[in-house]
Amino acid sequence: MATVTLNRPRVHNAWDDTLGAGLERAFTDLCTDPEVRAIVLTGAGPTFCSGADLATGFPQLPNGDDDLRGTLRRRFNPGFMALVDAQKPVIAAVNGPAIGAGACLAMASDIAIMGTGAYMQFRFSAIGLMPDVGATALLAEAVGPARAMEIFMLADKLDAEQCRELGLISRVADAPVAAATELAQRIAQGPTRAYGTTKTALRRWSRQAFADQLELEGELQQTLVASADWAEGRSAFLERRTPKFRGE
Repeated sequence: MATVTLNRPRVHNAWDDTLGAGLERAFTDLCTDPEVRAIVLTGAGPTFCSGADLATGFPQLPNGDDDLRGTLRRRFNPGFMALVDAQKPVIAAVNGPAIGAGACLAMASDIAIMGTGAYMQFRFSAIGLMPDVGATALLAEAVGPARAMEIFMLADKLDAEQCRELGLISRVADAPVAAATELAQRIAQGPTRAYGTTKTALRRWSRQAFADQLELEGELQQTLVASADWAEGRSAFLERRTPKFRGE
């Protein structure tokens, strides 16, 4: 058994280039290590993952717009797909808030155990953007398009029991890391190759759809970079105030 820890606690494990590259490398390496038969994914400190690191900003295109599509392709999608494609069981120990891309990591894991005080939140609309990192596929698959649209539009927090009832996680525990570790140790004694082929079969119908959806999200996200609402949403986030959207 091995543990992958999102380790940027000072910024609530916000997802930057280094974290994205680390996720891709960790899952790729662990899946080729015969000594590792189950993987626990968790966050350092009180937060699982606060989503994209907006404070670091984004690369600029020649026209001056933020290159969100390129950032998704480089920073987020490879690490996310390394988790999706992992041929060994992945148990997420959601030890604190899982926001945006962080919620996607939890939902894409094979089993997710959430702490009683943790929550998920899809805050994309709160900064003037649309969901990405597979959120449109994962949430709609779990709760249906109508409920997913409501969750995305309202951007409210979903507490642990709500997440369990909606099917976004498997279990709720007072000590999620301990519970995930115990479960991983049990699963590590099982038929690892059979687990891997089971995952392949379960994801067979959606694997290519995931890749296509990530690309579609990136293309659509890029159409929003010149909007006044994205500029206001990002400024409001960085200034820790409520945004005033104009619908433009």
